[in-house]
Amino acid sequence: MLQIKSKFILFTPFFILLIWFIFPFVKIFRLTLSYEPNKIYELNNLNYSYEIYSTNNKLISKLSSKFDVLNTNEKIPSLMQEAFISSEDKNFLKHHGIDLFGTSRAFIKNLQSGYIKEGGSTISQQASRIIFLNNELTFKRKIKEIIISLIMELKFDKNQIFKIYINNIYLGEGAYGINEAAAIYFGKLISELTLSEIALLAGLAPAPSIYSPFRNYDLAIINRNQVLNSMHKDGYISKKELKAAMDEKIILTNQKKHEKYKNNKTLIKFILQEAKDILKIKKITLNENEHLIINSSINEIWQAEAQNLFQYLFPKDIEMALISIESDSGLIKAMIGGREYQKNQFNRAISAVRPLGSTFKIIPYIAALSNGIKLEDTYLDLPTCWDNYCPKNFSKNYRGRISLKNSFKQSSNIIPIRISEEIGLKKIINLANLFGLGHQQKIGEFLPLAIGAYGDSLINITNAYSSLNNKGILVKPRIINNIELKNKELIWQNAPKGKRIINLEVTRDINILLRESVRDGNAIAASIENVNVYGKTGTSDKNKDVWFIGSIGNLTTGIWLGFDNNKESNLSSGNAAQLWKSFIQKINP
Repeated sequence: MLQIKSKFILFTPFFILLIWFIFPFVKIFRLTLSYEPNKIYELNNLNYSYEIYSTNNKLISKLSSKFDVLNTNEKIPSLMQEAFISSEDKNFLKHHGIDLFGTSRAFIKNLQSGYIKEGGSTISQQASRIIFLNNELTFKRKIKEIIISLIMELKFDKNQIFKIYINNIYLGEGAYGINEAAAIYFGKLISELTLSEIALLAGLAPAPSIYSPFRNYDLAIINRNQVLNSMHKDGYISKKELKAAMDEKIILTNQKKHEKYKNNKTLIKFILQEAKDILKIKKITLNENEHLIINSSINEIWQAEAQNLFQYLFPKDIEMALISIESDSGLIKAMIGGREYQKNQFNRAISAVRPLGSTFKIIPYIAALSNGIKLEDTYLDLPTCWDNYCPKNFSKNYRGRISLKNSFKQSSNIIPIRISEEIGLKKIINLANLFGLGHQQKIGEFLPLAIGAYGDSLINITNAYSSLNNKGILVKPRIINNIELKNKELIWQNAPKGKRIINLEVTRDINILLRESVRDGNAIAASIENVNVYGKTGTSDKNKDVWFIGSIGNLTTGIWLGFDNNKESNLSSGNAAQLWKSFIQKINP
């Protein structure tokens, strides 16, 4: 018995080591076998190519769809496949996942050097690494890579594996996949690429950050020529084609425009999501590999001016969101979701739910006006407690008996709370819901609601103000004018439909309050000489959020400033109002 126990103790470390070694590979088998390639691209896995245009017919974005791995009828352009095979894996069509000669050569060199010096990875192995692993240079990762590639070769045919590879390979400058690389470097769809351009992209694969033509044009051309020579040597192109491709001058997209493309990723994602929703709701079925023309409502000049506002914004890590809505149509003319779209595509204009502060006060004031209270009717503006809730005015000033008009102009906290208690919180909430508020975050029945201790998005609160600028008619905001096929066949046209929320008399009175707030009230930083501006500032606790929503003419623009981590700021709502004014004066000189 003692001998058996001793043997068990002796072999325990061996079994633990064996399990430690085997377990990751069991997991790899399971993940690889359950892999569904068409599910990982999300929004970018559209089954159509697209072009997005601004209102002045300027191209905002142009992108081919990724290849459909499961569609056996869809073929990859032969020159593209040949360029990558010739430069990356000459035996791709012959081997079963690993190239023994290439792997052996790399293994010997790595063994001699004592570290991973040469990859020797086939396209199958590279696809496996891209999807399931990382770029860690270890023997263990290499073994995993080989195992996965063998399983991939059993599960998919060569055409499918190449699609997985070409859909996901990183080609520098934020481009994941050949479709994004074609758009970023050349502003083209995959079908528009020349042999010379394809060869340049294939030459980026080994080290895209080093060979990027934006960073080192001459080196990128040298690599392109190497790929072309390899294709000629392998019999894929003729001598005439080789010479023509080498003589072709590579024309890149303007780098400033390239940066702009990257900076607009959040905007593009929002446009594409709306297009996707429209097609689904309207039950519009597209043919495979369809090409859509999406005509957006974005004014390219206004969008550029909105992005330029960041140069006036300090500290450098504070975030901003902006949205401009054409009030009578609901069309979005400009949208900024954050400071650095290429690094963080979170859209703060539509997805960030933040305390609205005083921008919410229009709701209790509209409720008061709708219940027959007049602008000159008075309320008592003095320190008051409701049970244990003892709010204070932001300015710490109290004005005694004050008219409804003046209380709004001075952004009193006491008066909207009195109004809400008098009318009833349920009515306040119902009214807010009519204006499109309280759908992202349900509104609770508590008195601090009256002064904006409730969170919503910039797009929702801005659209509420837009309806006031539209004579009390609420229109659902949209960013697309129409959608066409490549042959100009119209498949969807935006037809705005409005719903009256409040009557004309109440709309007139609330707009008087908004105008006076800007003329000589708390929102005076947004005032423009000899121009009627209608707006309201807002500040949450400790200046964590600062807002200004303002209307001029038929345009309503909302701005939010704050930190993502919800820390305090040294800014005030006046800063948001000043940015708003700067933007408006730039687009309406």
